[in-house]
Amino acid sequence: MNIDADVGVVGVGTMGSMTLWQLARRGVSAIGLEQFRVGHEHGAGVGESRQYRAEYLEDEVRDVMALATQEYRALEHDSGLDLLTIAGGLTIGSPESQYVSELLQRIRATGQTPKILGRDEMARRYPQHTLAKHDVVVWNPGSGYVQPEHAIVAASAEAQRRGTTIVPHCPVTGITSHAGHVEVHTSSRVWRFRTLIVTTGAWTWRLLSGLVPGADVGRLVLTWFPVQDRDLFTAERFPTFTRVFDEAMIYGMPSLADGSVRVGITGPRAKFADPDSLERIATPQEIDTITRLVRRWMPHLVPTVIRTGVHMDAYTPDGQPVIGPVDDHGRVLVAAGFSGRGFKMAPVVGKVLAQLALDRHPSTNIDHWRPDRFNYCKWSPS
Repeated sequence: MNIDADVGVVGVGTMGSMTLWQLARRGVSAIGLEQFRVGHEHGAGVGESRQYRAEYLEDEVRDVMALATQEYRALEHDSGLDLLTIAGGLTIGSPESQYVSELLQRIRATGQTPKILGRDEMARRYPQHTLAKHDVVVWNPGSGYVQPEHAIVAASAEAQRRGTTIVPHCPVTGITSHAGHVEVHTSSRVWRFRTLIVTTGAWTWRLLSGLVPGADVGRLVLTWFPVQDRDLFTAERFPTFTRVFDEAMIYGMPSLADGSVRVGITGPRAKFADPDSLERIATPQEIDTITRLVRRWMPHLVPTVIRTGVHMDAYTPDGQPVIGPVDDHGRVLVAAGFSGRGFKMAPVVGKVLAQLALDRHPSTNIDHWRPDRFNYCKWSPS
């Protein structure tokens, strides 16, 4: 029986591309299977820029993010591309809100005093924002943004440069785990690997049906607004921001296409079962909600949406990802369910998966993300 490669990776998007890059750096023979093309717009790794925070984080992600910056810098070194920009970030909202109060608690737990920007300082440094009466502004110096599409393409290209094969337009129809290998079924052939890593994002719940009961796919909307004064909205003068309101939370950053700002919104999200059924047109209600908040609180933006983007993420019931083996033989690994916040940690997740594929203890503790924490996990590919 022929083995096609030591490791197969199904899904060459956010996590898959990083995993292939990390495997290639270690000289591991690997093949990536992608149902679309590399750099496609169908998954979660889209939107031009993604918010990045490497400090004052929740316990679950602190260890991973302690390594993320250096891994992104390593990818920049390998690829020659600028991918990660650290220019600081603002968190704005009532100190009574859960999001802001928890952030302040985490900062104080590190023994530091939160850097609170006063109203006069905000008016002088960041007039792009109007503050409500009870708002506080927390300065996060380690924040910034990552360019998702560029990072995926950079990791994939570097993996290929080092000898990795990536097969586009190759949807997987089934997976079978055996004692000595894993078979991956496609419409054209069966691939065989010693270890398989599944990083298919929102499609994971369909490919590995029953893996996490209660998991779902969420629909996320992004919008772009033109600026009135471009000098106010450069990366140096307009740091990323998260703004908490009673009814929702918006976040944003300068657009890499000069002359606009990208604004996203979190709150109640539409859920759907089939990722192929995603409605990629923002509704008038969605646009109106974001526009209303921008018009009221960001006076230097033109309150008219000039571009929208709709994407999706896979969510678990507890909001935390699943990373690790999911079959009886320990040959099928999964990384999925990042619940809307996976891109900032992607190169570290790729490193962890590469280590697991090589039967090495991960350099980062991921015990709290084990798939079998859902003890009613039913997926069995054998």
